[in-house]
Amino acid sequence: MARILMVDDELALQKTVQMLLSEEGHQITTCGDGSEAKKLIEDSEFDLLISDIRMAPVSGMDLLKYVRDIKPNLPVVMLTAYGHVETAVEALRMGAFDYVAKPFKIDKLFDVVSRALASKPAQ
Repeated sequence: MARILMVDDELALQKTVQMLLSEEGHQITTCGDGSEAKKLIEDSEFDLLISDIRMAPVSGMDLLKYVRDIKPNLPVVMLTAYGHVETAVEALRMGAFDYVAKPFKIDKLFDVVSRALASKPAQ
């Protein structure tokens, strides 16, 4: 069981991902913006961060920079709307593990989550 933080300003997507990954045996914490996510990351341990790229007031890209500074071994999967792939590629250059374009197929999300969790160094 992995502890996963899901950050997205779309409540319906938060709930869907939470339900799907919980059914796979993971413990999911959700929040709606990067500011709240920063506090959760400071106060809790997670095995994976899944974050939307486009959020306010703290974007997913800003959150990624923050995580790389304070938790460099935490795998980060970015979610991006179809058509914003250039931003997702930039996120990969900044240290994201991978990205998933929205709308996504469940199998694609499961595959990326599984690979990201397997990539995390043992502590």
